[in-house]
Amino acid sequence: MSRAAKKTEGAGTTSESTPLFSVAIPCYNEEAIIDASYRRLKDTCEAQGVSYEIIFGNDGSSDRTLELLEAIAAQDPSVRLTSHFPNRGAGFTYRELYAAARGGIIIQMDADLAMPVEVAVPAFLEALKNADLAVGSRYVGIKADYPLKRRVFSRGYTLLTRALFNLKIVDTQTGFMGFYKKILPALDLKADGFELLVEFIAQANYAGFNVTEIGLPWFHDTTSGETEVWSESVKMLAGTLRVKRRLCGSGRGRRPG
Repeated sequence: MSRAAKKTEGAGTTSESTPLFSVAIPCYNEEAIIDASYRRLKDTCEAQGVSYEIIFGNDGSSDRTLELLEAIAAQDPSVRLTSHFPNRGAGFTYRELYAAARGGIIIQMDADLAMPVEVAVPAFLEALKNADLAVGSRYVGIKADYPLKRRVFSRGYTLLTRALFNLKIVDTQTGFMGFYKKILPALDLKADGFELLVEFIAQANYAGFNVTEIGLPWFHDTTSGETEVWSESVKMLAGTLRVKRRLCGSGRGRRPG
C-alpha cells in the first residue's frame, strides 16, 4: 500500500466494550510533544474511574508522529488511531475521529494540551450533565496566557462569527469541546479546516441543542510549532464564509424560534 493511501484505525484495541467517553486528538507533526501529552492524557482518564478510550488522528504528519503513535497504541489497548496521507486539514481529521469514536461522550482537544487535560476532562464531564455540547473558552471568567497578536485576531474572529451565526458563544476556536456523540447525526459537517469548529457550534445551536461555554485555563506553547497567524486567518475567513453560505443554502442559517 502506498504512503498516500495508508490508513490505520483501531490499532491497540483489544476490547469491543463501549467506553463512557472518547478523547479525540488531531495530530500534525507532534513528535516533540506526543509522548508527554499521551502520558498526561492517560493519567487523567484513569483518574476519572470510568471507561474511556483515547483516539489520535494523524493528519498526514511528515515527521515521526505516526510511528510514535503506533508504538503507543501497540502497548496500550485504550489507545486507537486514525491516519491518512497527505495532510487534509483539521476539519477532515475531526470528522474522521468522530466516526471512529465509540464513547457516548466525545471530548476533543489539541495535542499540545493548551487547556490542561487535568482540568479539561473533569470539567467537560461535569458540564455535560446539563448540556449537549460544552465549549472550552479562553475568555469566560479566564485570563488566557496568550500573545497579544493572537488575542486580537481571536477577538476579531469572535465578533465575526457572532454576527454571522447569531452565536452567544464567546470563543469558538480553541478546539477543546465535549459533546454527546448522539448529536452528530443532526449535524452536516463539511469544513476541512479549523472553521469546522464554528460550523459544529452553529449547527448545534440551530438544531436546538443545549450549548454551553466553560472557562478553562490556556497556556500558549510553541514546542510543536507555531501557526502563522496571517495566512491561517485568511484561510479561516474564506472557510467561514463558505460555512455561512452552506448553512443558508441548507435552511440552517437561523436558529428556530
